[in-house]
Amino acid sequence: MTDKVLKTVCEHKMLTEGDAVGIGLSGGADSVCLAHILSSNREKLGIKCLKGIHIHHGIRGEEADRDLEFSRKFCEDEGIEFISFYADVPAEAEKTGESLEECARRIRYSFFEQAGCDKIATAHNLNDNAETVIFNLARGTALSGLCGIPYTRGIYIRPLLDCTRSEIEDYLKENGLNFVTDSTNLSDDYTRNKIRHKILPVLFEINPDFSDAFSKCTEAVRISNDYIVKSAENLLKEADCGEYLDFSDFENCHPAVKKQAVASVLKKNGAKNISREHINSVIHIIENDGSASLCGNMTVTAERQKLYFGKTEETPFFEISFQNGQTEADTPVGKYSVEVIVKKDLQILHKRDMDKMIDCDKISGDVFFRNRREGDSYRQSGRCGKTLKKLFNEEKTPLRLRSKMLIACDSKGIVWTEFFGVADRCKVDENTNKILKITKVGE
Repeated sequence: MTDKVLKTVCEHKMLTEGDAVGIGLSGGADSVCLAHILSSNREKLGIKCLKGIHIHHGIRGEEADRDLEFSRKFCEDEGIEFISFYADVPAEAEKTGESLEECARRIRYSFFEQAGCDKIATAHNLNDNAETVIFNLARGTALSGLCGIPYTRGIYIRPLLDCTRSEIEDYLKENGLNFVTDSTNLSDDYTRNKIRHKILPVLFEINPDFSDAFSKCTEAVRISNDYIVKSAENLLKEADCGEYLDFSDFENCHPAVKKQAVASVLKKNGAKNISREHINSVIHIIENDGSASLCGNMTVTAERQKLYFGKTEETPFFEISFQNGQTEADTPVGKYSVEVIVKKDLQILHKRDMDKMIDCDKISGDVFFRNRREGDSYRQSGRCGKTLKKLFNEEKTPLRLRSKMLIACDSKGIVWTEFFGVADRCKVDENTNKILKITKVGE
């Protein structure tokens, strides 16, 4: 078994010469086995300093105290520096709203990083890995959940990941090593224990070489997942335009790459509890435009395959009167020049611009400016009547601009819109004597 562990350490480049290595030491069979192998092979592995790190979670009373003392004595016998930390996990979990398991894990890894080590070795083995994959499978998981526990992650290394629990037990017997047993590991009240006690034995009964079959399977899944992750990273790198992501080439990507890219960018932008539905929703938005609130803490908007994060700011409703002779309008959506052009000067205007100008004599009552209201509709010059919402959708007008469009109205309704031009009832014709031209001149 020692050779297998050394091979795993070498193949996955877990250690470098002169590393100070901490071992997550609970006192259980797996961590005692790991500590003994690393301690016995310090020179061969180039380990400068070895520390046993024990965490008392404040959960199991006298049993936890026993584990602490056992771990201290084991390190003393093996010549391993001993470090212990204490936390009242139940009290902390009640304060934060986490489950006991989530809270204990967070605190445990926080303490590991305070131990002053270059690497932290944890005693996850092949059976733990299988339990994790089966647990993920039962809950419904993406491909990454079938890859199992990684051999390395930052400073964390897992030298026993290719070893089965039976191999670990044999090693302990051969070397006369004692260990402690956590009583909670014997109860089937926990999902992971049900997998350990009921499902894995059946799988080994079906295939005595299940450990080898499982390792080959997770390796194949890991390779496929790595390819998808790297492809998604390349897509996001090319799409990154600072304030937004340009997914112009999105529809040509494989669905697996799309899903991974969206999951990555949601996570990067702080989304929590990302589900398959969230990912599919963002893909739909990218491909069809739209906006959605996701994960309880984020708004995503797509406009012409450009993806924005953060809430779309709506311009508050406003209404501004316009007086005859006024040449400028200062509104919340920008500054506009207002020019009256008489018939003798019409030759300076291009014919195609006429659809954007208003026949002054067809205006009913006073003119005023406002922005969009729910249910607004009008008939564009030469076209049938439509709601502004339908026009926006047809023209794929960016959501962030829809409340920023200036609208000119009279007593009968809309006479002109900044984006779509003049209403049919106020369009310029051969009998027009005066034209009203509205032009944006500043923000």
